[in-house]
Amino acid sequence: MYQKIFESTKLVVPESKLDWWDHLFYVPDWDSFLAVASGGLRELARTWRDGTKIRYGLRSGLYEPLGRVNGGLAWWGSWSYKVHPAFAVTALPDENEVLNPGWPITYAHGPTSLTQTFIDDVARLYLHQPNSNRIDVYNLDTGQVAYQINHNTGAYFTVIAWADTGLVACMVKGSGAVRFIDYLYKRGVVEAGRVDPFLVGAYDCQHKNIVTIGADKKVRVYCLETLPAQLSSPQFEPSQVKGLKGNLVKTRLAGQDGEPCRGWWVHWELLGSGSYPPMGYLDKVVSQTDEDGWAYNLYYGPDDGATGQNKIKVSVIY
Repeated sequence: MYQKIFESTKLVVPESKLDWWDHLFYVPDWDSFLAVASGGLRELARTWRDGTKIRYGLRSGLYEPLGRVNGGLAWWGSWSYKVHPAFAVTALPDENEVLNPGWPITYAHGPTSLTQTFIDDVARLYLHQPNSNRIDVYNLDTGQVAYQINHNTGAYFTVIAWADTGLVACMVKGSGAVRFIDYLYKRGVVEAGRVDPFLVGAYDCQHKNIVTIGADKKVRVYCLETLPAQLSSPQFEPSQVKGLKGNLVKTRLAGQDGEPCRGWWVHWELLGSGSYPPMGYLDKVVSQTDEDGWAYNLYYGPDDGATGQNKIKVSVIY
């Protein structure tokens, strides 16, 4: 699970009681977020990370927002089947420019509040979710499927946001599941994580954070560092320990869903059994986890040939 670094005390509440938040988008030109509501007034609001909200307009029912390459925002016309870029200042659709002139994106392929899409008008690609386990990547000019990406999350992404060139951050509001998908080069999931379940969420491509508004209307900010939850028992490799030889011993640090915790320091301690002191010694007192969450050490047995039992204790250094 990714680490929560901030939770607001302010509540981001739509002004109309009939409104509810449908979307949240990071707007690089603002360095803040656009909150989009549905329902009564269909409020549009500029929202900051501390929960401050300024209502500045109403949303047209003829448009649905979607993420765009380079962290931009776009709007799909549910009646025209055209995708328009958003103005930098207002984040509203620029009807004078069309990003898909060659392929009308029909209702079956357009974004909704429950199934987001994404447009890369630079690489001329369009990402659509045909089911809860796959993304189809379309040629934006011809409307033909160029290739498919299986992510096997088992849920529709309610957020598909630009993270970097060819990389999108995809999020599921019900479970908080997060998947980073490389749709251009590796064409698959390159990182998996999780945040708390949320109402709407966004990926901040400038500061590399995830920002959500929960069902309690509080803003939460998460950094992309996995919160440690599981530290495995030390294990020798090979399992047979030999005398004065350096015996490799390792432990793995992981998050709640088994994802690796990289770059954390693990403390090692050699303990004896009962009232007996430890025999031999460990090469290191601390070691750092690698890309897969493993921390390594060496154990050397006693130099006098004594036999007995030892215990190795490991703990995470916070």
